[in-house]
Amino acid sequence: MKRVAVAEAVGQVLAHDIARIVIGEVKDTPFRRGHVIATEDIEALLKLGKEHVFIEEPGDALAFKHKLHEEDVALGLYELCANDSLYASDIREGKIEAFATWDGMLSIDVNRLQAINSIGELTIVTKFTHQAVKKGDKVAGMRCIPLWLDTVQLEQAKSIWQGVPLMRIKPFVRQKVGIVTTGSEVATGRIKDAFRPIIEERIAPFGMSVIAQEIVTDDTEQIVKAIETVKSAGADIIFCTGGMSVDPDDLTPGAIARSAAQVVTYGLPVLPGSMVCIAYMVDGTPLVGLPGGVLFSKPTAFDVLLPRLAADDPITKADCVALGHGGLQ
Repeated sequence: MKRVAVAEAVGQVLAHDIARIVIGEVKDTPFRRGHVIATEDIEALLKLGKEHVFIEEPGDALAFKHKLHEEDVALGLYELCANDSLYASDIREGKIEAFATWDGMLSIDVNRLQAINSIGELTIVTKFTHQAVKKGDKVAGMRCIPLWLDTVQLEQAKSIWQGVPLMRIKPFVRQKVGIVTTGSEVATGRIKDAFRPIIEERIAPFGMSVIAQEIVTDDTEQIVKAIETVKSAGADIIFCTGGMSVDPDDLTPGAIARSAAQVVTYGLPVLPGSMVCIAYMVDGTPLVGLPGGVLFSKPTAFDVLLPRLAADDPITKADCVALGHGGLQ
């Protein structure tokens, strides 16, 4: 590869992409790697501020035998992420981008991602893990910082990868919602249930719908029975509303604990909506207690959890603890 004045580059092969940026109008690459520079290109290159360009030379393959061109690095990095839930853009300026094949939750192995980004001069940049994305959304970009990169760096990245994609779009698979509404004031008809319309609004973007609802008084046995009823109706995710505070007569958390095989947490480091209870029934059905804060605020802890619940992505206690960083909505 050789640096030459533009006027002397006619007939030579360009060794790199050249970008054009006009603020508010265009950002593209009018000259691509492999382009044979013509006389009529000189003025255009000068207008782009390129008085010199890098051209390919016959000996490049030997001179750079232990290095990879930026485009090859970008392709190699994309391969570390590639799977059927992603599709790739064309390469531009040594960068390739990944897009969602379908609606779902973006799931990233953050530890391996950070390990790869710690290697040196190669980068994989993503959206935050566990967020909902739509089909066609851009979720990641891969690029090499220099024009040429030592081959060993990509080899190190592959040793971390080990054939397991770094990211995936998990489709929303839990779609049949059951609601158990507690509170004597609602059960007796003194006030109208306010939770159901809000839940329906929040779950609609995930393809979920309410198939069953039970309204009961503040009685542990009745709440447990109501949970069983909506489960029998076919619900594959159950939300319990009301009675989620620490008042002695708020019985919903105890009823959830009796109905569940595992209670992950009662309380979440997310505001508003921290008094959430997350549990799983013996067959893996999520059983989630929603606090009153869901009625008055958006977003809340409910909105943080929804993508994972809809995608059937298991939530652990460690996951809950980690939400404190950034948990203020």
